[in-house]
This record gives sequence, structure tokens and C-alpha cells, in this order.
Amino acid sequence: MNGNAAAIRQKIEDWFEKNSDEMIKDLGRFVEIKSVKGPPAPGAPFGPASREVLKLAEDMLLQRGFEVDVFEDVMISADLGPEPPVMGIAAHLDVVAAGEGWDTDPYTMVVKDGRIFGRGVSDDKGPSIASMYALYCVRDLFPELSRGFRLILGSAEETGCEDIARYLEKVEPPRYVFTPDAYYPLVNVEKGRVTAYFSASWEKEDGLPRVISITGGKTMNVVPNRAEAVVEGFRLDEVEMQCMISSAQTGALITVYAGEDGIVITSEGTSTHAATPELGLNAQTALIDMLASMPFADSKSRDYVRALNQLFPHGDYHGKALGIAMCDDISGDLTLNFGVLQLTEIGFSANFDSRTPACADETDLIGMIADVLGSEGIALTNSVISNCHHTPESDEFVQKLLGIYTEYTGNQGECLIMGGQTYVHEIPGGVAFGCKPPGVDNFIHGANEFISIDQLIVSAKMFAHAIVDMCL
Repeated sequence: MNGNAAAIRQKIEDWFEKNSDEMIKDLGRFVEIKSVKGPPAPGAPFGPASREVLKLAEDMLLQRGFEVDVFEDVMISADLGPEPPVMGIAAHLDVVAAGEGWDTDPYTMVVKDGRIFGRGVSDDKGPSIASMYALYCVRDLFPELSRGFRLILGSAEETGCEDIARYLEKVEPPRYVFTPDAYYPLVNVEKGRVTAYFSASWEKEDGLPRVISITGGKTMNVVPNRAEAVVEGFRLDEVEMQCMISSAQTGALITVYAGEDGIVITSEGTSTHAATPELGLNAQTALIDMLASMPFADSKSRDYVRALNQLFPHGDYHGKALGIAMCDDISGDLTLNFGVLQLTEIGFSANFDSRTPACADETDLIGMIADVLGSEGIALTNSVISNCHHTPESDEFVQKLLGIYTEYTGNQGECLIMGGQTYVHEIPGGVAFGCKPPGVDNFIHGANEFISIDQLIVSAKMFAHAIVDMCL
């Protein structure tokens, strides 16, 4: 780092020495708002809580003397320096539901042992407050920017990025944009995505033994950690023995008890994001694997259970059985998560979530999926596809951010591939920069989500330095 850059860093370090405590307090104000998407209300397209957290951020910025643009009650932005802005940071203030298993109240920020706990502290309220304080820092220390900067905060990233999609239809983004909603050192490749819904139906059959129902998964972008089936026509001890065998084979905890409507089989696995299904254990595919091996009477329900097991076998994270496995040097392997299944006595509906490499953009992936499902008598009822996003490692902005990361952390900067998609997926030249450090599980979307105080502060410092480097 040259002398000028070292002087800039020292000023930023000194500023955060005085202001980091206030930054953490402001994060606590964000955490208190349960900003999970809800039913639309007047002036709140994604629900009152999502609008409330956006209003809080707006008030904070106004109190600091910034002019705030409110876009259709779904996003806000604040500019610094000359227009039009050349650089931007885009973060989000909505969160996923808290779920169960927390050691503390998820909507009350707790600071303990150098960590900050609460829903959203890592995804993405903590990174949002770091971005806001980076803006404050640069305005205080370097008011005469030669190029403009824009902070963009949204309220519907967790449910499909509808907010940024609306925004980009009407507003030109800055040339250089990053989102602090992923990993360090830097993500320059976000895989494409295919979401597929499929189903089949049949006449009710009463032959025994039979499957009465199967229920698994809550949302397609999360690996199911629980699934349940109800069967009849077996002795309980027969099913208990099969549960023991299948548990050993699949790694899932599969148990059984006698219920009111039949024998209930439950399968428990490990949830993780659909972009990294190999890090979890799909309770649903484990259960189907067990059911497919059981001697049910000849029936359509039995045939479709076996078909689902062939198409989505337990442990197949790359769509090999479905015939869509592919890989390239830019973006790696295709991944697949069998997300939700509802099977009754007369049919089933299900979906899967696949994260696709750049080479998939050149294929008729939907046609391939429809053909394979159709060969088993399963109809593809709906699908959505998006292409892979790639910003070259040689890009000026990428190199600037990697240099800053190395300077502030002492670790080598490198580009990463991610299966998830962020606000920058449809922004040319956009990348993800932070805030999850390598080798750390912040329990994003899980219980006891946290961010370390040091990580939050150093992220804010790096964001401020990036603004100065690109805009001074």
C-alpha cells in the first residue's frame, strides 16, 4: 500500500474507532423489526414490517443529512458526490423467518463473547449497517469526491429479489456495484437457476400394503430436514426394521410409530441452502429411498414413489439421474435440490431447485427436464430459468476489491463461485464482496445467526476504502 493509501486507511481506522459502538447500536434497531415478507398493505407491497425497516433506514440517513429517494416503497437509495454515481453498494434489510432452536430471542440483538446474535445480523442487516456507516465515514472524511456513489437498500431479497427487479426496470445502476450479501474474498460468478414444478395424478387404489401420504420440505431453496410418510398394511416391527436399515444406508434418522391413520414414518436430516445441497442431508430423498424398497402392492402410488427415487436418488446433488449434470471451468458443477413433495392417495406435486453453470445457458435445459419427467408419466407444470452471471477476474473493480481485502485482512484475495443469487445477478459488472469470512459458518437462515464484531467493523472499513478508491 502506497503512502496515500496508508493515510486513507489510517483516517478510516480512526473514524471507526470513534463510531463503531454507535454502528452496533443501530444494528440492534434493525434486528428488532421482524422484517419477514408479509401480505401487501397500502404503501407496503411486501408487508408492513418490510416497509417499517426500510423507513427506519430512511430516517437514519435523513438524520445524517442525506437526501433519500424512496422507490415504490420497496427500495431506498442515498447518493454521495457528483451525479450520476459511478459506484454503488446494494444490500437488503428483509430477513427469513426466525424458525426454532434459538438460544436467545432472534429479534433482540445480543452481544456476547465478541459476537452479535440476532436474525439478520449476518444476512443482511449487519452488512447493510456496515454499508451505511461506510457512507457516513466517507462523507465525513472525504467530502469532495470526484465521482458519485450510491447506497441502495431493499426489502425483498429473500423472496426472489422482486424489489431490485422493479428498480432495475426503471433506474440505471452505477457502473461498479457490489453487494455485501455473500462471501469474502469476492464472488464474481453466480450460477444460473432453474426452478421446476411437476406433478402426476391417478385414481385412488385400496390394495395393501400402500402409501397413504408423503409430506416433505417447506420451500424449494432449502434442503428438507424433515419428511413424513403414512403407510398401512405392514406390521410395526417390519417397518421398524426397515427404518434401521435405511437410516444406516442414508445417514438420516428414520423412525416410526403407530398413528391414527396408519403407520407414520419420519425422516430427519440437515437443512442447508439449495445452492450447496451437498452440505446438508435431504430427509425427503432418504425417506423416498426407503419407501421405494418396501413391498407395496402393485399400484400407481408405488410406481411413482419408485420413479421419484430413480429421478432424485438420495445423494445425487448434481442431477445425474435426471440427465442434466454438467460442468464448466468458469462456474463449476450444476447442483440440484429436491425441495418440496406433497403426495396423497390420488396424486403428487413437487418441485426442485437447480443452480446451473454458464454452459447451461447454451442448452435447452427445460426441454431436457420435461422429456425425462414425461418419460415417467410426470408433467412439468411450471418452470423458471435464469442465466449464469460472470464478471471477469481482470475487471478493474474486482482487482480493487481484492486488493483492499488483502490489505485489511492479510489474506490472499481470490475469486469465488456461488450457487446463490444476489442483487447484482442482473447488474453487468456486479460482484458480491463479503461479509461471510472463509471457514466461518454464521448460521445464516438458521438458529443463532451471528456476526463477529471484528468482522462487522472491518467490513465497514473495507467498504469505506472501496468508495474512496473508486470515487475520490
